[in-house]
Amino acid sequence: GGGEGDGGLDGLDEGRLFVRNLPYSSSEPELQELFGAFGRVDELLLPLDAETRRAKGFAHVTFSICEHAVRAMSELDGSTFQGRILHVMPGRARARPAAEAGGGAGG
Repeated sequence: GGGEGDGGLDGLDEGRLFVRNLPYSSSEPELQELFGAFGRVDELLLPLDAETRRAKGFAHVTFSICEHAVRAMSELDGSTFQGRILHVMPGRARARPAAEAGGGAGG
């Protein structure tokens, strides 16, 4: 069957997820493995603390296919990862900063 529960997930039109409450010890390969079980991950951003070089406890995950993101969110939200309960929510499209870091404007 299926069909129930669509609607209300329009925030996921880009397949983008925001993950909170990650263990500070988590690494990109571990998250790649966790989310990759649901489909191909296009982009995974795990911001690190500049001083401790450890994860800040959140990540941005972008799936190439939106349905995979929806499934990952429904399966992983509230699940336990390395002893922490994950919060997975639709990610927002990042607004591009006016000055792109590292991008030289060659004219």
